[in-house]
Amino acid sequence: MYAGLLLKRFGFRVIPAESGLEVLKIVKLTGPDLIMLDVHMAPMDGISVLRHIKQDTLISYIPVIMVSMDASSETREKCRQHGCFDYLLKPIKIDRLHDSMQRCFYEHLGTNRKHVRAYFNNKVMVECNGQTYELLSETLCEGGIYLRKEEPFPEGTNVTVTLNLPNTNPLTLKGKVIYQKSLFGDFLTLPPGVAIQFKGLSEQEVRSIKKHVEELVAADILEGGGTKDIAL
Repeated sequence: MYAGLLLKRFGFRVIPAESGLEVLKIVKLTGPDLIMLDVHMAPMDGISVLRHIKQDTLISYIPVIMVSMDASSETREKCRQHGCFDYLLKPIKIDRLHDSMQRCFYEHLGTNRKHVRAYFNNKVMVECNGQTYELLSETLCEGGIYLRKEEPFPEGTNVTVTLNLPNTNPLTLKGKVIYQKSLFGDFLTLPPGVAIQFKGLSEQEVRSIKKHVEELVAADILEGGGTKDIAL
């Protein structure tokens, strides 16, 4: 459930399965873009399911990610020999899962994102060319922030962004506008504004932002226990 909810928040559509046998049925019926398997399942274990998938020419092209608490090199190597794309240890780390998804779907296109992004609907103070603006943010990651602004700052503009995150002092960060979106265009998918890339962050600032982003993505899950299809 935890992994499925995280994947949905990353923008994927998840098809759950209760056993390895059910996975094989679902995969043949739906042809998902990715399969995630636990190594230890019953009555058919994950490695056996992986082997069946990779031996079936109709579905062998589908990448498979194995998930397990088993950190032994022997199990990892066995999964790799049978053709798994990646091997994730439980408990699954948000950034590790995100990295695996990006490499699987987007790295070959050169469009993979390095950092986990989260919806961040907060007011942010921005200093630009001697003026101070209070802008509403859209998304946040440890690499930068997207801010709404009807008349965006030009690309290349240097700015200072002040973030107020819980349980920490305000973070005053240097940044540079790397993308702007005007009021005209496809405003239904992304509101007019600017993407700001942070520069020269300290290790503590990186940790603070990363921690908050991961809490935005998954805190409620932990407390309560183009779209791709993933059989999980």
